[in-house]
Amino acid sequence: MSEMELRVYDADPERVERIRARCVAALERRRESERRGSRGPAWRTWLEPAVAVGVCMLYLADALGRALAVFR
Repeated sequence: MSEMELRVYDADPERVERIRARCVAALERRRESERRGSRGPAWRTWLEPAVAVGVCMLYLADALGRALAVFR
């Protein structure tokens, strides 16, 4: 083998299938938990983004107020 050739290390087919089976099982468990509604209470789906938007608006209002105060 010359210095420029790289060795190829591939996983054997049995190992590939074991990894694939574990991944498929993990994905299926995740789908099942999502179907059961593990996302939390329904009010959290709208309350958290609303609070984040409110905090951002307060920040922007304060920044705008300070910027206007500089020009007064």
